[in-house]
Amino acid sequence: MIRSFYTASAGTVWSQKGLDVTANNIANVSTDGYKAQTATFADLLYTNMRGTDEANLKSGHGTKLSKTDIIYEQGSLRQTGRSLDFALNKEGFFAIQMPDGIKYTRNGNFSLSEKTDGSFALVAANGGTVLDENGKPITVSDKNAELNIGVYVFQNKGALTKEHGNMFVAGEFPGEAVVMDEPGLLKGYLEASSVDLAQEMADMITEQKAFGLNVKMIQISDEIMQTLNSLR
Repeated sequence: MIRSFYTASAGTVWSQKGLDVTANNIANVSTDGYKAQTATFADLLYTNMRGTDEANLKSGHGTKLSKTDIIYEQGSLRQTGRSLDFALNKEGFFAIQMPDGIKYTRNGNFSLSEKTDGSFALVAANGGTVLDENGKPITVSDKNAELNIGVYVFQNKGALTKEHGNMFVAGEFPGEAVVMDEPGLLKGYLEASSVDLAQEMADMITEQKAFGLNVKMIQISDEIMQTLNSLR
């Protein structure tokens, strides 16, 4: 009974973490450039059962959240007609200079911010400065000037770290950011979230059932232990 209690407890904890991933996807269903995440579970260690003639009989200890993968599927393109909205119909990311380093995003909702010298900096929705093809902040003297927006790709984009909804951080493993020669940049469009709401709701139901089952196992194990203790 103690083994069943701890197994169910582990299942409850990790089911909750899976629910958190799904809930975060649902919360960002309207976030431009957001890429959905999916939770992958794995079995915990198995132990051999004692006091049995079956040599291969083992006892499991529940599951754990093995990893959280980012699904880099293309989101639908929404026409806005706004001259400072940009979408990518191919792979790649916009580079945004932030105070703590360069971040990458698929959200091309940009605007012009006037500087003290009268020029204008192209900034992202989070206030960071958009970088050009040479990795330099984009600054123009005229609001109607052509914008040389850089689009970057990585050899291993699966190693990017997700940060703040639709922002990504490149560490050591994604490799060096490389500028795309033909980025497929669409003006007057935005890329919507890649979240499939129907799939997320189905995943939510499955994870809630798993969570409820583990909670029920904890209750049953606790009741049995109380019964056994009362017989002593």
